[in-house]
Amino acid sequence: MSKNIKTKPSYNQDVLKIIKERHGYSHDYIRKCIRGDRVGVICDVLKSEYNKLTSEYEKAIENRANEL
Repeated sequence: MSKNIKTKPSYNQDVLKIIKERHGYSHDYIRKCIRGDRVGVICDVLKSEYNKLTSEYEKAIENRANEL
């Protein structure tokens, strides 16, 4: 009997904290919005903000690594 192995997506915890502080929603709700389990205008805003902040976060890390 083979097991079905699913990996959980890992979310950037720093970005989740920023979104939580800005909007006041729980980490669980934000993750569900990003994943697509919840629908609505707020979820679309949270998802787009998460994607934008994640890309900016990665750019900042790359720039900092290149400086060193």
